Amino acid sequence: MAMQHAQPIQHWEPEKPEDHGQLELPGIALDKSDELLESLAELEEALEKVQLTGEEVELLRRFRRTTAENRRMILQILGS
Repeated sequence: MAMQHAQPIQHWEPEKPEDHGQLELPGIALDKSDELLESLAELEEALEKVQLTGEEVELLRRFRRTTAENRRMILQILGS
């Protein structure tokens, strides 16, 4: 088996991005940081409204573990 002579691995330095002091996020074009904080507060409120409670999580867990027949009966009861 013949050995090939490989070139030594050269040290590579990635290019450093220009630092403009602020990251630009796609879809967010706000001029003032207060507007961003307000937007984040609104987002947090919206997420809290749709987040499941501990009781809801437990009910969902039990629903998923039950048999298909039980799930069908539960959905039938909820539908009436």
